[in-house]
Amino acid sequence: MRNKLFFAFLAVVLTALLSNLLYEYFVTRDFEDYVSGAREDKLYWVLASVEGGYEKGQWDLVDLHDTIHWAIMLGFDVKVLDSEKKELANSDMVVGMLSPSMKRRMKNIVDIKTTTGDFEPFPLYYQGTEIGTLLAREIDRPSSVIRKEMLFKKRGKEFLVMSFAIAGGGAILLSVFFTRFLSLPLKKMRDAVDTMAHRDFSVRLPVTAHDEMGSLSESFNFMAEALEREEALRKHLTSNIAHELRTPLSIMKANVEAILDGVIEDKDRGIKNIQAEVEKLISLVLGIEDITKAEASFFARKDYKMVELRDFLSNIVQKMNPLASAKGLEMMITETKDLSVYTDTDKLERILQNIFSNAIKHTKKGRISISYGSGGDMFFIRVSDSGAGIERNALELIFRRFYHGADSTGLGLGLSIVKELLEVMGGSIEVESKRGEGSTFTVRLPKDQELRTKN
Repeated sequence: MRNKLFFAFLAVVLTALLSNLLYEYFVTRDFEDYVSGAREDKLYWVLASVEGGYEKGQWDLVDLHDTIHWAIMLGFDVKVLDSEKKELANSDMVVGMLSPSMKRRMKNIVDIKTTTGDFEPFPLYYQGTEIGTLLAREIDRPSSVIRKEMLFKKRGKEFLVMSFAIAGGGAILLSVFFTRFLSLPLKKMRDAVDTMAHRDFSVRLPVTAHDEMGSLSESFNFMAEALEREEALRKHLTSNIAHELRTPLSIMKANVEAILDGVIEDKDRGIKNIQAEVEKLISLVLGIEDITKAEASFFARKDYKMVELRDFLSNIVQKMNPLASAKGLEMMITETKDLSVYTDTDKLERILQNIFSNAIKHTKKGRISISYGSGGDMFFIRVSDSGAGIERNALELIFRRFYHGADSTGLGLGLSIVKELLEVMGGSIEVESKRGEGSTFTVRLPKDQELRTKN
């Protein structure tokens, strides 16, 4: 990955270099075309003026001298030859005819004597007939077009070299920096994946920014947490299921062998014993299904809704009332105030159903009271019953999977599922109980569960 990023930046640098070279080529060519066009325009003016000094088969030398004077001012050293190649006038002759002061001024502008190079011939025409030749060459002077052209090209190359050095060098430095900066999180992720490949699911990635890499790290951490929970569940569940299956299967085996050996004369009684153990096995399977549903809820973590808490609780109480009424119990919501919360309704409903079911199961008479409220950025739901209560030494154990008290007929999964779902939602559960006087369970959750989960 790092090499790919580096070569990508290097390709950008080479592209920039190529664009600079193309820019230099086209700008230089356009400038040369401009200079050449300007030179041709000046020469055309000089040719036209020289040809204008020829009239009726004779040359007007005064007019010719003036034209050569202007040619010098335009930067050309010229000679005019007639049709017989006889020299009529040249730049030296014109300069020699100037006054001393004018000569000094002209010398500061042009110096014909220092001009070198070959003359270029241009034929002169009058009414379609060749009347002579103009020899011209550019005068080498400090302000000449040639020197300006050379200076322009030189400065242009220097600018392009400097711009490429700054841009290219900067791009290379940035490429090194960004390849290291961008590849470092990917390297950490690769190392984390390698660690997970060796079944160590405790690895986590730091989330240092709220960008694509940060989002990817959050997704990786969630996946790692899910795999860690699944692995722990697999080990714990395998151990617990083996333990829970051992007793009923042993009893069933003993009863079958006793019936076959004739040890138990009352076969109906033996069959009833086997049937009772089968019911326990079915209950165990149903409990495993509940665990599977709870784990599925853990993965589906983004079903947030804004709900009015009293209406939400009323709907759940209405569903649970038939179970309570069958035992002569009353379920009552004691609060009337409005409280809106933004939470995962599916998980919260499963949590409350388990708590209500547990309260109904362990309460023989009286009522089950439900209250709610808020404090700070949290809200709570409190469920109180008048049941048998819980021993003090068992308060920390009731949330463990497959734990059940001596007088419990369940599998000991309901409250453990409640605690695990609350941990996923960023909440907690507290219990207060006294033997023979009932129990109170208090669920606490953030009012804005989505915000708390993101943080």
